[in-house]
Amino acid sequence: MEAKNKCLGNKANTIESLQSQVKRLEAQSHVLAKSQTTLEFVITSTGLGIWDWEVQTGKAVFNERWANILGYTLEELSPVSIETWMQLAHPEDLEESDRLLKELWAGKSHVYMFESRMKHKDGHWVWVYDTGQVIEWESDGVPKRMIGTHLDITEKQGTIAKLDEANKRLKELSYVDALTKIPNKRAYDEKLSSQIAETKRSKNSLSFLLIDVDNFKDYNDNYGHGKGDDILLGVAQIIQNTLRRKTDFVARLGGDEMAVILPHTDIAGATIIAKRVQQALFDEKENRPFNGLREKLTLSIGISSSQMGADSLFEHADAALYMAKKQGRNRIEIYANGKD
Repeated sequence: MEAKNKCLGNKANTIESLQSQVKRLEAQSHVLAKSQTTLEFVITSTGLGIWDWEVQTGKAVFNERWANILGYTLEELSPVSIETWMQLAHPEDLEESDRLLKELWAGKSHVYMFESRMKHKDGHWVWVYDTGQVIEWESDGVPKRMIGTHLDITEKQGTIAKLDEANKRLKELSYVDALTKIPNKRAYDEKLSSQIAETKRSKNSLSFLLIDVDNFKDYNDNYGHGKGDDILLGVAQIIQNTLRRKTDFVARLGGDEMAVILPHTDIAGATIIAKRVQQALFDEKENRPFNGLREKLTLSIGISSSQMGADSLFEHADAALYMAKKQGRNRIEIYANGKD
């Protein structure tokens, strides 16, 4: 009887233990089911494409959303493999993707993250943010299995492109003088510096004009600052229109002073351009904003050349301009051989 009771006791304990295990498994199953539901909700709400790749065999599993990002159903792309992804990826992006994967497999990074272009069914390119991790290794440095996600970021890339264009436009505006609509002092500084460096390398001639509106203060005093601004705008546009080569460059340095940088131009060529500028102003004096100023509005111009020192172009032209004004204005003077 005692042995029988002991046997029944052991059986009861076993049943109780099994029941306890069943309850734990049911609880774990409930948690897993809840987690699965949450995961599915996250995937659906974020629009994530999911991929599971057996690296060594090339076999890959993708979810429906991955295909939808590219305008397909998963059935239309079946059977799928890593080759499917490679055929749809932009050829220029494959090399960078391969580099990032090799870094991950070599332990230089922990996560594969890459923004690439994928070919949409209708022919345009879709920007996709691709992430992934190795979850199984065959041996050190040999990946067996990776899983990851795809997210459509085309709209984001479009916004970035618009922002880049806006920033580019803003930068361009920051190099333009608001009054005269020609490049400003900032643009001039960069242009002169780069042009001098290029001239020293190439040994080509570089000439420089420094232009001043004669007695400009008088125009502001007699006609008002509004008229003075109109005159500066008109003079700047005349100079810019007189320059015939794309490499020629004019900028407003401040006040009524403007500079012209003339690459691949010697003193003789610079003098011809200076005379054209003066003649163009004379020809326009009967037109707005110069009407009524035919005999009064003139320009003094100082000329220098890299033949007398590229680093001193401004100083030499400024000295020549001073001489032009000193000798009565409405003149062109050349700085030559260290003498005004």
